[in-house]
Amino acid sequence: MVSREKIRMMAQAAVYEKQYYRQDMFAERYFKNDYIGLERVKTKIWMTVFFVMFVAGYLFNQVYVEQVDLLFFDYKGFVIKALIVYLVLSIIISFLTSAVYGPRYERASRRLKAYYNQLEKINSKE
Repeated sequence: MVSREKIRMMAQAAVYEKQYYRQDMFAERYFKNDYIGLERVKTKIWMTVFFVMFVAGYLFNQVYVEQVDLLFFDYKGFVIKALIVYLVLSIIISFLTSAVYGPRYERASRRLKAYYNQLEKINSKE
């Protein structure tokens, strides 16, 4: 016979499966450092794409809006400044990524453990 408590636990498990199960299982496939490293690589790829777009937009603005002559443009200084900005942004983004995805991995691990414990309780109530 099915009890109210068992129905309540099954409903909670179903809500968890609907909301968090897929993303928690993705995180749980990796060790914590590997998961954070993977997310760091993804973030740096996107950061690089947007940085290149920003630099291209800046150069477009310099050439077509402000009418800067490309023959007298300080390429060496521009490249050095752009690399310094990129490296600083890369370091900041690495720290932020670790600060965000470390706790996210921990929460996913705790939720999955609680989910599996709840499934064990549901199966043992028969």
